[in-house]
Amino acid sequence: MKNHKKRNVIALAVCLAVIFVSSFAAQLISSQGGKIKIEQIQIDSRGAMLSADLYYPAGVSDTDSLPAIVVAHGAGVTKGNMRGIAEELARRQFVVLNVNGYGTGLSEMPPNDENDMGEQGLDLWTTPSGMLDAVNFVRTLNFVDPERIGVAGHSQGSRRAGQTAVMDCGYLNFNDIMINVLYDTFGQTFTAEEITRDADALASERLDEEQLAYYTQLRAEKRAEYDTMVKAVCLIGGTAENGGAAQTVEVAGHSVTRNCQVNMALIGGNYDFGVAAFPSGETAKESWHITDGMELENWYVLDDETASSTQLGNIYDLSADSNADLQDAIENRSTRIICLHPETHSKNFFSVQTARYIVKYFEQVFQYNGGELGAEGASPVDTQSVIFLWREGLNFVAAMAMIAMLAPLAGLLYETKFFVSCAGTNELNPTVYSKKRYWITSVVAAVTGGVAIYIVNSIFAPGLPNIGLFPLFPSWWLTPIFLALFAVAAIIQLVVFHLIDKKKYGHSFMQSLNLKMKVTSVLKTLLAAGILMLAAYGTLTVVKYLFNQDFRLWMYAFEEMKVEYWGDVLKYALLMFPQLLLVGAAINYAPRKDIPGWLDELLVVVFNSVGIWVVAIINILLLNGGSTEMFSNFTSTYGFLLSVPVVVFLTRRLYKTTKSIWLGAAVNALLLAWQLTAIGYNIYCAQNWASVFFNV
Repeated sequence: MKNHKKRNVIALAVCLAVIFVSSFAAQLISSQGGKIKIEQIQIDSRGAMLSADLYYPAGVSDTDSLPAIVVAHGAGVTKGNMRGIAEELARRQFVVLNVNGYGTGLSEMPPNDENDMGEQGLDLWTTPSGMLDAVNFVRTLNFVDPERIGVAGHSQGSRRAGQTAVMDCGYLNFNDIMINVLYDTFGQTFTAEEITRDADALASERLDEEQLAYYTQLRAEKRAEYDTMVKAVCLIGGTAENGGAAQTVEVAGHSVTRNCQVNMALIGGNYDFGVAAFPSGETAKESWHITDGMELENWYVLDDETASSTQLGNIYDLSADSNADLQDAIENRSTRIICLHPETHSKNFFSVQTARYIVKYFEQVFQYNGGELGAEGASPVDTQSVIFLWREGLNFVAAMAMIAMLAPLAGLLYETKFFVSCAGTNELNPTVYSKKRYWITSVVAAVTGGVAIYIVNSIFAPGLPNIGLFPLFPSWWLTPIFLALFAVAAIIQLVVFHLIDKKKYGHSFMQSLNLKMKVTSVLKTLLAAGILMLAAYGTLTVVKYLFNQDFRLWMYAFEEMKVEYWGDVLKYALLMFPQLLLVGAAINYAPRKDIPGWLDELLVVVFNSVGIWVVAIINILLLNGGSTEMFSNFTSTYGFLLSVPVVVFLTRRLYKTTKSIWLGAAVNALLLAWQLTAIGYNIYCAQNWASVFFNV
């Protein structure tokens, strides 16, 4: 017993050491060894706290004037998914604000957003969701150049970014604005041809001396407003529909067509089918006056008055610091560019090539990279250099160490006097079955996983309902549906096992699962699961506090939660717990005795996960082979590639630790509910007493 306890203590200590060492190393990458300062900040401009990470070079002062980028995440994820892009921009000494949209992550939901939507008629597709408020906050920073502010957003974040640009910049160019000043303020009227003329020249011709002086004053005010509008927007994995499409506006009483007055890039994947409408970009081609095939990576300069566009050249061949035409076009807010490469929608924010395009785009638009382009003392970072995946890898190591620590911690808990009664009393199934039965069972498990993920992606993914009891983005349904399919397969498997073993051995081995427990023992088991959950969350809290890191890889992530979300965690956990109990029973009915324990765990993880991996691989092969459709749309389910093996691992490991399937089911239910809930809501959800009172 003492040796067993000692092993658990050592294992727990090793896991904790790995968590903190990995997180420390990850922060070295995030902060460039302390050269980049990263602050967790809270903004409140409309009665709701907006959570964000602010990046800026250490040592800046109010004498500096740096370009700034606001970064917006997509639906069903948080700002954590955009950290790589934020870090790569920060490496080039941009000021970066990576924001959790309203109602997402730790951000609260205001009664009304920037577009006066909220409790009444919130439209997720047209709300800036806090991005315009974030831009206005950035404008207050004395070390930010107010004439060089950009916004970048992925997926739904691209809609938020586009809507922010529309609301901040509008569709009238500066000459249009001044023509309207002459029309509205001085009562001047114009023909359709005259509104294309230079407003200053018209003012000189038509206004008297006193009027011209007032016009000059108004012009200076309008110019200051115009120059400090958002200068560039980068729509990642998004279309030209939101902000990138031309609109009809009024100039001196005449209807004209104009594009949004902002420099714009569309960056995405060739396989953004059904999400970004790439690679055709028909809306962009029409709005941007492109009549022939669109040249990717090429700068286009728009002229709305003549409904034409001009190509200047490739983004990698031209440099704004030496090309006067590109400089003028950027200053006139008339550049457009589309960059595509082979990847799927959810890969955009986890992509080296996408990050390269983004930093190259903002480098050119703001003529900045580690300093002003071409300036003495500037230290530009090669736009091809992308390192955030190293940090992401370290976050993953920390996440796996957090998962691994739960087993030795459970072992220590179950050795205490209070929890010892929760351990199963029946021994694990001692039967060594034939290899034929083992391989048939393993193949069935693999096929079940593949079929389940295919059904979830193909049938349930498009359009799932929101219900008040479970107020999350619709994709939260995918996890319990997947589990339900696995649970049905588990019931069939257990019935078959029971009948075969009863016929062959005279009884089944269901008792080895130790499913039958006293009510007090069940309650204690649930308490033990809660303690393990709090231990996992506690390590995250410490890591977040010390190093501003979390546990993640791509779309598999554990993040901080608002205090009221714990109630939702319990609801989702209760929903998934029976399913996981059935899955645990099937997985642990017949652990192998003829091989080492570690190999048994590895094989059970592989066979229960390989079907999902194979479906993903088929997708990749088809897409890279030129398919115009996905075999199975993984957009919302890439996290399953890791969550399934983790669930299976904990199911088997905690069963061996406790000789009961109860703890594994409870812990997995809580961990999955944590992952689902931590993203927050993507529907309107008002603040409640808990969030107001606890301030956590």
